[in-house]
Amino acid sequence: MENELKVVGRRLKLLRMEHNVSQTDLAKGIGMSQTNLSNIEAGRTAVTIQNLIRIRELLGCKMSDFFVDFDGEEEEATQKEKGAVKGKIAAVGKKAISVEEAVQILRLLKAVEIKGL
Repeated sequence: MENELKVVGRRLKLLRMEHNVSQTDLAKGIGMSQTNLSNIEAGRTAVTIQNLIRIRELLGCKMSDFFVDFDGEEEEATQKEKGAVKGKIAAVGKKAISVEEAVQILRLLKAVEIKGL
């Protein structure tokens, strides 16, 4: 369960950054402290369904956007890292992405670069 909390938290953070919303503003919008939201994004605290619905409404995204990594992408990445550590070549599956996904990735990279993360 801990792993799933981290996946949801990471997706929440990426969606928040994609929409250029600060933690403080999003926390105020859903009626929680910035510290609590930070803990959710870090996977230390579970987000309630009520708060997830509020976040979805504020960010204007789909509920499924919070769970996109549950399709095995994280497990595949973990296996690749383990293979690399052992000095083995990990099998890499090629996945086509849409233009929209590419634009989102570029926006996130720009946001990370600007924030110096």
